Amino acid sequence: MDALLLIDTDDASFTSDDTAETLGDIVGRTRAVGGVLIFASTKDELAEVDDEDLSVFGPDEEDLVLRSESPDVFDGIGDLAPGLHDMAVDRIVIAGGDAEPGSVWASAMAGLVCNFDIIILSDAVIDPDGRPVTWMGAAEEAGAMVKATADTWLRM
Repeated sequence: MDALLLIDTDDASFTSDDTAETLGDIVGRTRAVGGVLIFASTKDELAEVDDEDLSVFGPDEEDLVLRSESPDVFDGIGDLAPGLHDMAVDRIVIAGGDAEPGSVWASAMAGLVCNFDIIILSDAVIDPDGRPVTWMGAAEEAGAMVKATADTWLRM
């Protein structure tokens, strides 16, 4: 089963309207089938923000909302990998706002180490200026799959 992991998709980090529209489609598909949808924040300044305000996609009560003190959400939330394994999640589709490299990169690489297949959505990971990140090739070399959002189907 897949999980969709969105990291730092708050208003300040996820500044591209086009990218938000692209990612909104897969968020809707995940919700429509009752899939595992995880919103994670790695920003200290958002630690006290209500869950529903943590992302431009409006997490709801069915979604998993996490706050990590580390850019690597698997390091910041120690029981995340075991919990996902317990839920039979074996593949994580990941996107979000990322510095060069930052939380999406760190979490994707950690996901590989935690024995998950990782798909990084090439058109839904942006830098702080709303531009595509430059590390996708390195992620593929490390073992992640890089795919466009429209070409990604979730297994639920």
